[in-house]
Amino acid sequence: MNRLCGFTLQRVSVRNVPAGSRYAFHRSKSTTPKHAIESVESISAKIPLQKTTVTEASADGRTLVTTFPNGLRVTSESDPGHFSAIGVYVDAGSRYEDASTSGYAHLMDRLAFRNSERFTSADAMAAIEKLGGSIMSSSSRECIMYQAAVFPHDVPTAIRLLADTTLRPKFLPEDVEELQATVPWELQDVESKADMFLPEKLHETAFRTGTLGNPLLCLPKQLSRATPSLLADYHKQWYRPERIVVAAVGVDHQELVRMCADNGFADLAPTKPPSTADAVSSHSQQAVSDESSRSWFRKILTRDGATTQTAGGKSVYTGGTWFDTKPDMEFTQVYLGFKSAGIDNEHGLYLYAVLQMLLGGGGSFSAGGPGKGMYSRLYTRVLNQHAWIESCVAFHHCYTDAGLFGISASCRPRNEHALFDVMATELEAVASGTGRLLSRSAIRRPYASHEGATALEVRRAKNQLKSNLLMNLESRMVQLEDLGRQIQVSGRKVPAETMIQHIEAITPDDIRKGAADLLKNPATLIAQGYVDGISKFGPQVAANHGIKL
Repeated sequence: MNRLCGFTLQRVSVRNVPAGSRYAFHRSKSTTPKHAIESVESISAKIPLQKTTVTEASADGRTLVTTFPNGLRVTSESDPGHFSAIGVYVDAGSRYEDASTSGYAHLMDRLAFRNSERFTSADAMAAIEKLGGSIMSSSSRECIMYQAAVFPHDVPTAIRLLADTTLRPKFLPEDVEELQATVPWELQDVESKADMFLPEKLHETAFRTGTLGNPLLCLPKQLSRATPSLLADYHKQWYRPERIVVAAVGVDHQELVRMCADNGFADLAPTKPPSTADAVSSHSQQAVSDESSRSWFRKILTRDGATTQTAGGKSVYTGGTWFDTKPDMEFTQVYLGFKSAGIDNEHGLYLYAVLQMLLGGGGSFSAGGPGKGMYSRLYTRVLNQHAWIESCVAFHHCYTDAGLFGISASCRPRNEHALFDVMATELEAVASGTGRLLSRSAIRRPYASHEGATALEVRRAKNQLKSNLLMNLESRMVQLEDLGRQIQVSGRKVPAETMIQHIEAITPDDIRKGAADLLKNPATLIAQGYVDGISKFGPQVAANHGIKL
């Protein structure tokens, strides 16, 4: 999953679905050389800040981290290049929201680079066009991020834009009204695209009590209640200095710290976070139970009658099933997921990254013919064998304290129960490692040997993962996000060499045990399209494979 030591791992995963949280990292103790610490301290002494900040280096001596007195961190890697990349990362997102603030991270993303203390929307747009680079914002389950890639001489302008949109936004009535008019169209667009909509439904079904199951998008009813004052309160609650990291690649660290201080990052006052009791009270006061006012999208995207949404806290995996009957769809979409490792499980993080590569998968268009080079299990054992299966892909979503691993697939209508059987067989095959037939389905498919992953398969998967990891880190924006998120989550940056060592340590027996651990948890099974077969025969198929629904 996703980052230089985990964050990148998710980004290089095979056909991984979008972003919500797709990062992971490796924790390690600092082994910074003494000379690196001394060079960092000499930089700190030159910074004209009251009660100078504490600056330290990463384990490999390439990454510098400066912590302002208010708790905000500034980090950089001064790799030379034609472009510089700068980002601001806020430790906030949908997992921290309750019923009163649901979807506000999405709105903060959509309000980025509009009116602020130093820029109007027109001024910000003009400045962005003049930069000629790339500037963007996005929100996920665990982070709201603002990033820019510009020429080195434009870094000061980019930092001014980033500082104003993150620290000093103005929430004007006309901007909120514009969102209330445009966001519903965005929701309709998401609902019409299964590859965007179903991963959201998968999270909601897997984590029914909130946190990672909270919706990423602001639903129409919540959108209609949003006001400038409520958005300002949300900003004040979560955009605190101790939750913010400013990261840069290709920028001198001393200059980066000076520019951040000049633009107000060092002056941001820390605030006391609200208590859990306050969050629950706010939830109770603002939760609305008027069933008739629920929109079409809320009925689809959220649980009817849901009354529990936790604001932050540890995620609780529940599993479950959800079937949406749409017989007019060309293909039936099926997702089968299980609880897996989060960022806090170092070994499991790399294990499931390798397992995802080993299963691989994709679309049927690339499945057949000599010389295709498609050696992953879902190509050779599924797509090459079943013409009625349109796509079959392994996925892994990883977050700080939990993950979701599984297979997503699609097929022609009236084959959905057989598709579920095929998906379950492949996971069971990797988990068995015994060479014996574990279900009747294998008798009908003698080519689908139930041997566990071979040493050759694991070696190929590890090589592919390492290759994709290193190639992705050639991108300055991937390197930036990897840096910012690792410092935000762990306070350390782990070099690619260390990640490769962890990947190399994965064995075929690790893969077998990891897959077997998946099947010990209740499954999350969702389907959309013609679902009569899977809703009727799904429990029996699951029982044949030892899967708990």
